[in-house]
Amino acid sequence: MSLTLLNAHLLLPAFALVLFRVLGLLVTAPMFGSAVIPARIKVAFALGVSAVVFPLVGPTVPADITLNTALVGVMGEMTIGLIMGLAMSLVFTGVQMAGMLIGQQAGIALASAIDPTQNSQSTVVGQVYMIVTLLTFLVIGGHRLLVAALLDTFAVIPVLTFGMNDSMLGLIGDMLSAAYILAIKLFSPVLIALLLTTLTLAFLSRTIPQLNILTVGFAIRGMVAMGATAFALAASQELLISSLLDGLEMTRAAFGLAPLNL
Repeated sequence: MSLTLLNAHLLLPAFALVLFRVLGLLVTAPMFGSAVIPARIKVAFALGVSAVVFPLVGPTVPADITLNTALVGVMGEMTIGLIMGLAMSLVFTGVQMAGMLIGQQAGIALASAIDPTQNSQSTVVGQVYMIVTLLTFLVIGGHRLLVAALLDTFAVIPVLTFGMNDSMLGLIGDMLSAAYILAIKLFSPVLIALLLTTLTLAFLSRTIPQLNILTVGFAIRGMVAMGATAFALAASQELLISSLLDGLEMTRAAFGLAPLNL
């Protein structure tokens, strides 16, 4: 299907299919799907990417595509972007879960606030973990790699040929498991530090009955949790990078894309 001024209006249904595949990613992907970014910016970005990609994928689009066919295919095209964005968002969910667990165990979960990037309520520790993970995602170029993965799907899954398979369905389950494992790895050092603190306070309460453990223990647990969190977060750089890259690799593999060449 060639693009000329005379048949430009005939290409609008095909362009809409490409556009909705990109929009699906922007709805659920980390950073792109943030509530902080206005909807107009997201739509403008999707239109720009689609305008650049469409001349390349135009020859693979059926020439006899109609508006009815496009309306039916929109759901399939958008599903591709939704699955890819959701899969990567689960990595951030695991990080946020670790921060929430730390806040609960340290006794500071009551000091919660609204996380504007996720448009949800989160603890202060959870927001710190999310910010660090988001910065790591940007440093390794995860936003570019994720968009590149979506654009690569046009080569293996042409427009109007999407079909759900076992690998795509299993991707969400695999990413959920990876998110739980990541949360445990991030939370474990702080949990061990808090456990040792609790045992020490219990020993002190037995040896020094005059000491008010309820008053002193709360402050001590908070300081230990903050110190352990700082050390654990500083030492988790490689873990965060590997988890993000593994998430990108699993997403590409589920859609039949070639591995990353980093």
